Amino acid sequence: MTTDKSPLHEVDGLCYQAVILVGPPGVGKGTQGKLLAGIPGIFHVSSGDMFRELDVNSKCGQIFQQYAGIGKLVPDHITIKIWQDYMAAKVHEQVYRPESDLLILDGIPRNIAQAGLIGPYIKLFKVIYMVCEDREVMFRRIRGRSLKENRIDDSEEIVVRYRWDVYKRETEPLIDYYPQDLIRIIDADTTAADVLHQILSTLVPIQKNYFKPPVM
Repeated sequence: MTTDKSPLHEVDGLCYQAVILVGPPGVGKGTQGKLLAGIPGIFHVSSGDMFRELDVNSKCGQIFQQYAGIGKLVPDHITIKIWQDYMAAKVHEQVYRPESDLLILDGIPRNIAQAGLIGPYIKLFKVIYMVCEDREVMFRRIRGRSLKENRIDDSEEIVVRYRWDVYKRETEPLIDYYPQDLIRIIDADTTAADVLHQILSTLVPIQKNYFKPPVM
C-alpha cells in the first residue's frame, strides 16, 4: 500500500489505483457513489453491484448463491476473488481503464480481513470517511429511502439498527487500520452537493497528479 508515483506492478494481475469510500448506513454513500460514477475519469465499484452482476452459472456465482440462499455472508477470501474477477472483466471490456480511471471502492473492503486480502492488489491514495454525528438522522434516511424504493423490510427499526451495529463492529475499524494520513473525513450532515464538493476536493488533485486525462 503506497502513494508514490512508481508504475503499477502485477500481483497475479493489475494493481489498481484506488480510493476507498467508507461510511455508516444512511450517511449518503450510495448517493455519492452514483454522482461520482457519472464523472469521466472515475470508475465506481460497489459491492452490491458486483454481486448483482455475478453470473449465477459461474463457480463464484454458485458459491455466492449458496451463502445468500441461507442468509450468510460470503467468506472474505471468496469476496476478494469475486472482486478480482469482476475487475479483470471490466478491464477486458474496456469499461474501466486503469491508466486513466481512478477506482472508487464502495463497500469493499468490508472489514479488516478483506482489507488485508485486497491490499496487494491496490495502490491506495485515500480513504474517504463520511461522517454524520447524529445517527438518528441516518436511521430516518434509511427508513425513508427504503419506503421510497419499496424495500419494506429495510424500513423496520430492528433491521436498521442491526445494519448500524454490523457497520460499527466490522467496517468502522478500517479507519484505525489504515494510516491516518490516508484518512479524509467528510462532513456528510449537509447537502449532497456540499458532500460531493468535499469529496472532489480530495479526488481532483489525485486525478491531476497520477492519471492521464480521460477521453471525453
